[in-house]
Amino acid sequence: MTTHVVNTFFHVFFSFFYNDFSPGTITGIILYLPINILIISAAFKESFLKSHIELAMIGLTGIATFTQFELFGPIVIGLSIIVSFLYYMFFKNKLV
Repeated sequence: MTTHVVNTFFHVFFSFFYNDFSPGTITGIILYLPINILIISAAFKESFLKSHIELAMIGLTGIATFTQFELFGPIVIGLSIIVSFLYYMFFKNKLV
């Protein structure tokens, strides 16, 4: 979720910075932002997200993942999947 939002801001920023069109800007604004707003709203309604602090932490994690992916490549995605699985296994009983 957050990597889509970060990707949107990345494309918007660099479109203005370089004064050049990027197709990712259109996709991000029209598709990624509205869908992620719906996902976040539903997550709060269904109590998957408990506070805005938790949302901010997820956002910071997404920013870090996106940045590391840009620096180091696809290996970061594999590591993210492994860490997410371990996080879920460790906290699945504690989050209820």
